[in-house]
Amino acid sequence: MFFLRDLPKYDAIRARAARYPEVDPAALESFLTLLRVGSDVLAAWEKYLAGHHISQGRFTVLMVLNRDPITGLNPSDLAARCGVTRATMTGLLDSLERKRLIRRESDQADRRTVLVRLNDKGIDLLEGMLHDYYRRISLLMGELSEDEKRSLTAMLTKVAGSIRHVSPSESPSV
Repeated sequence: MFFLRDLPKYDAIRARAARYPEVDPAALESFLTLLRVGSDVLAAWEKYLAGHHISQGRFTVLMVLNRDPITGLNPSDLAARCGVTRATMTGLLDSLERKRLIRRESDQADRRTVLVRLNDKGIDLLEGMLHDYYRRISLLMGELSEDEKRSLTAMLTKVAGSIRHVSPSESPSV
């Protein structure tokens, strides 16, 4: 969650460069805007999901399983695809199973392997909300042309490739 609401204007950021020569005003302005918009979108997204009585983690699991509802996935693969630990996945699966949205079954080929699949109630939940979900995403991104959407995706992909420079595990270059 990014808390700053009153983002500094470009000129104010540029004035910082006199004190901090490392400041790239355009980079800082883009960074702060990215954080603000990303945080606002995430907050709206969480509110939307709460209206459907589901958390982001549970929704993510259901959506990954919905890619191929017949096949199923083992919990380790599901955790990797959802970007959570196996322990977190166990908790998510336990709660989804209690709500009868998924089922765990032994793999027919290897009885030692457990596969997770959506059940009818899980499919019905998604079917009941995904038309509205996709409509809302279209509205959110609707001010952008097709070229702008592709450019935005390409630019954000580049930013994602540079996240390693922000990580505290990497020592800054001097």
